[in-house]
Amino acid sequence: MEHESKGVEDASRYALPTYAEQILENIPSGVMALDRDGRIIVANTAACRFLQGDASQFAPGIDLEDLPIAGPFMDVLREVMDNRQPVSRREVILTWPGEQRKKEIGLSASLLAGPEDFNGVIFLFTDMTERRNMERANEINTQLASLGELTAGVVHELRNPVMVISGMAEWLLRKAPNEELRDTANTIFQEAAHLEKTISQFLGFARPFELEVATCHARTILERAERLCQHRAASKTVSLETAVDTDLPEMEADPGRAAQALANIINNAIDAVDEGAGRVTVTVTRADGDILFEVLDNGPGVGAQEGENLFKPFFSRKAGGTGLGLAIVHRIITAHGGTVTHENPPGGGARFLIRLPIQKGALW
Repeated sequence: MEHESKGVEDASRYALPTYAEQILENIPSGVMALDRDGRIIVANTAACRFLQGDASQFAPGIDLEDLPIAGPFMDVLREVMDNRQPVSRREVILTWPGEQRKKEIGLSASLLAGPEDFNGVIFLFTDMTERRNMERANEINTQLASLGELTAGVVHELRNPVMVISGMAEWLLRKAPNEELRDTANTIFQEAAHLEKTISQFLGFARPFELEVATCHARTILERAERLCQHRAASKTVSLETAVDTDLPEMEADPGRAAQALANIINNAIDAVDEGAGRVTVTVTRADGDILFEVLDNGPGVGAQEGENLFKPFFSRKAGGTGLGLAIVHRIITAHGGTVTHENPPGGGARFLIRLPIQKGALW
């Protein structure tokens, strides 16, 4: 009898509804079932997390079409309804009205079994955002390495004649007998200086490097970057303000490279704002296991269109820009194991966020 009782207890323990509910709630993928009218039958915890809502927003009976992220799901629902065929490995972009955030979701949809010709759809999906960001980062780094090999030899050959031109122009500035010749010499000198800057960027982009990681403080990185940007801010009469949380821990980073990347972002912000009325604010805080550098300006915002990548080599919307500055920033930050992102905040302007891990990142 005892053996029989234990068998009954085991059978109860593995009763289908209870066991199925446990599986549904503990699998890492999002699962959401809709009836034939598009109303939610069930949505597991992972589904709510991926779609950034709570259980009440995805409760049984809720019409999915009323939710802000409904669009891509409803498109797939209609496709399955029309074709009576499952959909596999579809990738969709979820956006929230009035917000900058978006998610890349990989989903499959299958037909819900039942007595009718069409009874509803079961969605199985996962958040692909981080994976796709990593893939894009790896693609950019691969492009940087390949293009670097091609450009390194060329720019080395260009540097010597440019230095000669610059030196001769400077000599002419001192020796020119009249204002007209001095203006001409100054134009040559300025253009040569611009070309030298471009060559330096190409070399910085092309030259392989390893981080010289040391224990340092985020304040040191910020102060070094600020020194690199003060002259540009002052010459344009732009307000450059900085703030650092007082209780930040020490971090493991290459302070020179990190400051170079941060200074590039700050200089871009200074260039973007109006002369005399521009404001650039840099704040440093802690975000879990990362140090977060935020650069916020009151300029026109980032002008990149959907699908454009500011960190891709040679992509630039700045007049006279080489498109290498942000590519180098991306290279330095990802070499630390960090990330760099951008957005246009609701209040206007542009915000760039650099995350550097407190613990030592992977060397490139």
